[in-house]
Amino acid sequence: MLEQESEAIHILVLDDEESIRWVIGKTITEPACHLHFADSAEAATRLMESQSIDFAMVDINLPGEDGLSFLERQHQRHPDLLMAVITGESTMHNAVTAMKLGAFDYLTKPFDIEEVEGLVQRALQTIRLGRRHPSGAASPRRTAEGELIIGRSRSIREVHKAIGRVAPSDLTVLILGESGTGKELIARAIHQHSLQAEQPFVGVNCAAIPRDLLEAELFGYEKGAFTGAVERKAGKLEAVGAGTIFLDEIGDMSLELQAKLLRVLQEREFQRVGGLTTIALRARIIAATNQSLEQAVATGRFRQDLFYRINAFTLRAAPLREIREDVPLLCEHFLRHYADKLGVPPRTLTPEALARLTAHDWPGNVRELENVIKSLVITARAAVIDAEHLPRNIAGEGAPADLDQAFEQTVLRTWQPVIRAYCADGGTGLLQRAEAHVERPLIRQVLSELGWNQVRAAKVLGINRNTLRAKIQALGIRRRAGLGEEAADAPEANP
Repeated sequence: MLEQESEAIHILVLDDEESIRWVIGKTITEPACHLHFADSAEAATRLMESQSIDFAMVDINLPGEDGLSFLERQHQRHPDLLMAVITGESTMHNAVTAMKLGAFDYLTKPFDIEEVEGLVQRALQTIRLGRRHPSGAASPRRTAEGELIIGRSRSIREVHKAIGRVAPSDLTVLILGESGTGKELIARAIHQHSLQAEQPFVGVNCAAIPRDLLEAELFGYEKGAFTGAVERKAGKLEAVGAGTIFLDEIGDMSLELQAKLLRVLQEREFQRVGGLTTIALRARIIAATNQSLEQAVATGRFRQDLFYRINAFTLRAAPLREIREDVPLLCEHFLRHYADKLGVPPRTLTPEALARLTAHDWPGNVRELENVIKSLVITARAAVIDAEHLPRNIAGEGAPADLDQAFEQTVLRTWQPVIRAYCADGGTGLLQRAEAHVERPLIRQVLSELGWNQVRAAKVLGINRNTLRAKIQALGIRRRAGLGEEAADAPEANP
């Protein structure tokens, strides 16, 4: 139940799907909330001309003007308007663009009622706080597009949103994560969506460059500064200009060089090695590490003042074992990428092969998965890659014995946090909730895989066709036209 407060708050729900509008309308029950509905940006615009809206929930895919354009236009007209994006297409570009345009939050379909309630509760708290302490904010501009980070898990969506929030600013960013989790890709995405997107992006691996050379690499040097310095050379901090410099594995930087970097960040200036001329720092700095810097500070291996300086905004890249639901998307991406790059026919994975890849712990994270898929694309003699073609450490001992076992492991791993929470809090009705959550996406995905052939889908699901039709109607399974999709009440595909 959402908290109640007497002062009226007007909420707009903009979505072309009547079922979504209905669900959200039934979810928001607080008397203080006055709900308004629109099925197009044009209709919403007319409504907002006559009614002051405090919070808008906007679908991206709309007939006519899309939700992102609507969001940008309305924020220009109403800077204080709080808006959230709701979409069935969870991509990095949509998430980052929405957050850059000033979206309050980002919700993907299908969503839980609890997610909607949580979103609305946060919005109401923000609106009420804003009414007590008014302030304004300008909307950042749109910049280059790109899909660098693949995934639809909650962790990846949070990274997308964080990139959208921090990219337009000049804050120093610290990215934490194990090796191979894509920390540089996150840094590149921040740069790509920043106001300096047209400027250079330069990466420096602090662990790969010998310590006595790293200073010269960063700051540059004057002729004669040391043996072998036969001419002046600009360092990375100077050469990057007003772009972004990415300091990877900053935890491996020597204490002496840490002190010099701290001064650069504080004074926004530096000197070449052996030089006297002061050079202004124009670049934005993004740092990353696979270490615990707090522990390094405690043991004296990392300066506490530098840690606080680079920790203005922190992002965490999740290890692949925590986002297993993204493994199929990553596999599909790498299969397509390397088939195109190597000029070989497209490859596909059998369900059992994909299940074993998903069940693997991936100590090397996304980088390890990428290398495995690249090797499979090169060595596969057929278009279909089966479990027997996988590396022995994945397909051999310890791998699921069959598809049923792999499915069971995946379900248990996904639901483990929920099971623990129910057991700890004395919750009830877990089986019913699990069935409700699994049944709808399962049926929808089977229908999608089979081109909405209900006869074949019923056979795969192990139910008769009439039962399948009834479930489609009862669960409100609906797919958009124009994208190879079909509404629940559309004519049945021929078997």
